[in-house]
Amino acid sequence: MSLLFIVQFLMGLSILVAASRQAWAFSRDGALPFSRFFRPISQKFGYIPLRTIWGSVFLAAILGLLSLIAPAAAQALFSLAVAGNNLAWGIPIFARVVWGQKKFKPGPFYTGDRFSIPIAWGAITFLVFGTLLSMFPVEGPDPTPQNMNYTVVINSAVWFGALAYYYIDARKWFTGPKITIDTDDLTEAQQQAIAEDGLEIKGLDDAVHAKVSVDGSGSGSGSGSDVKTV
Repeated sequence: MSLLFIVQFLMGLSILVAASRQAWAFSRDGALPFSRFFRPISQKFGYIPLRTIWGSVFLAAILGLLSLIAPAAAQALFSLAVAGNNLAWGIPIFARVVWGQKKFKPGPFYTGDRFSIPIAWGAITFLVFGTLLSMFPVEGPDPTPQNMNYTVVINSAVWFGALAYYYIDARKWFTGPKITIDTDDLTEAQQQAIAEDGLEIKGLDDAVHAKVSVDGSGSGSGSGSDVKTV
């Protein structure tokens, strides 16, 4: 029993790390409500997104209270974390394989054209399988309202809500992700690559070690100002 407790605790930490960093990335880009509040980085605690961490903890605690309603609600919440996390990792991998072949620029670690695509499709297959598996009821083949896995219902609501939010409002001002960089860390080759890609560095100041935003449109989203440290 103690082993299960340790495993669940470590799993919760890993999901918290992923969720808080994803929330910070969206806040950095101005894509979440109260983005200006959640955007700052805590310099005191080692340059971590402290506010999005506590925000994720608070939201998880609120959602966790739903598990007190019925066992089916607890099962849906546990499966929701797995399905949501798999989807968050699977979408960019799928987009890179299907639409990003010509735009993809390898980083320091790259398995080459020969192995990268098979590895990507293997990861997509595993993530899709895990997502579907997490949505199946524990008991079957005819689940009842008491043992039904409602993860598919919650996930569908989140997915369609996010799509509605984007097409109704966000697509009018959202210009894509912004990359926070330290201008002094840019090498000459990186500066040349930025120039070739037509990216614009806002707030560039050689005299100050400033954090700046880089966006692919060169126009900014209007709500995604530079990331601040606190």
